[in-house]
Amino acid sequence: MALYKFDEVLNDLMDYFILGDPDYLLQYKIKNNLPDDLLTEFTTEETGDRVVEEGVIVPMIGIENYPYTVYFNLSDETPELLKQGNEVQHQRDGYCLKVVNGRIYLYTIPYLRDFTETKLGLLKKYKHATIELPNGWYSVIILAGLTKQLLKVETVSGEIEEFESMEPTFEFVLKSSVEKQDYTADFTYPFKVEIHE
Repeated sequence: MALYKFDEVLNDLMDYFILGDPDYLLQYKIKNNLPDDLLTEFTTEETGDRVVEEGVIVPMIGIENYPYTVYFNLSDETPELLKQGNEVQHQRDGYCLKVVNGRIYLYTIPYLRDFTETKLGLLKKYKHATIELPNGWYSVIILAGLTKQLLKVETVSGEIEEFESMEPTFEFVLKSSVEKQDYTADFTYPFKVEIHE
């Protein structure tokens, strides 16, 4: 399968998402003798820029506090957010990502406060937006906006009703590359998704 979809992905009340191989981040932390509090380390030292440019993590800022639909798109087809009826609000490329342990996750910033083996175990237990990927380099395009989703709601009488709704969405278009691509993205770019009431 080349398209993976996850519903109700939360940002844990922080305006950040992080995409990456968290096992690799732990290995990087140990190898470079970084403190457990990676949040402070990455926001106060140049290490933060380095881990992004070296493809250890892909950070996204300006994330509104909604439940998101998330797609990991490995296909050559038109991305979901660019299909008719959906509304792309952000489309950014120039990100690179290195996979070392065969799996990536979309996770949140609180995990970085005390990034230990224990915290990594919790991340893997509770974060469900994850896919297996062959190890190697990937270029990443991030799209954000609204996609048409079929929602099911149980009424007071216990019946299930279906209706269409435009849901906040992130889509990660991942392309495998033989070597590391140049990092050209702006990681201060805010991915604020506007919802139309």
